[in-house]
Amino acid sequence: MPFHALIPSPLGPILLESDETSLRGLYFTDQRDLPQVPGVEAAPVKVSDPTAGRQDGRAIRSFRAVRGQTAGESGALFSESRRVLQVETAPLHLLQENTPDSALAVLEQTRRELDEYWRGARQVFEMPLAPQGTAFQQKVWQALLDVPCGQTLSYGELAERAGLGAGHGRAVGTAVGSNPISIIIPCHRILARNGTLNGYGGGLSRKARLLEIEGFTIR
Repeated sequence: MPFHALIPSPLGPILLESDETSLRGLYFTDQRDLPQVPGVEAAPVKVSDPTAGRQDGRAIRSFRAVRGQTAGESGALFSESRRVLQVETAPLHLLQENTPDSALAVLEQTRRELDEYWRGARQVFEMPLAPQGTAFQQKVWQALLDVPCGQTLSYGELAERAGLGAGHGRAVGTAVGSNPISIIIPCHRILARNGTLNGYGGGLSRKARLLEIEGFTIR
């Protein structure tokens, strides 16, 4: 049985899902694939197109993630960009009254490690994970977990890392888009072949912010 909790974040409310031993899901509450959970109302405006959005008259998907430049440099996607985000410290809002202590421990660990990530104090997550998916999806998600903070890959490169060959790039892209544990299984680190942002299930502005936290300039 899955257990759920809501937490605040600098990028919007997040729904966590766990079993009694591992984290199974992490979703922004305006994602189009948000699970239907009693007590959770989807945001009135959902991210219906993961490639949509404009900034300064340009499609956000056309911006590039550039390594080794300051986040506030002229040309950055967000002029007020900072790599460390302010965190609203708040307790978990549990959605099941009978949440066992073991599941609560997983949810609390996730909240705590995310808080550290927003502050720039954590690059590697340690909570146990149990994403639910096909064998193909599991292979792709495992390859995502091997992409370290501060690095990016293209979809074709990720396919090769997963032992699938670059010709599987489209199928890999579909599996990346089905990732049920955003941020922690870092699908935001996957870019188009030319280095542009391309798409993100939680919305491209969030992908840009996550990459900025990890040391990239978006321009």
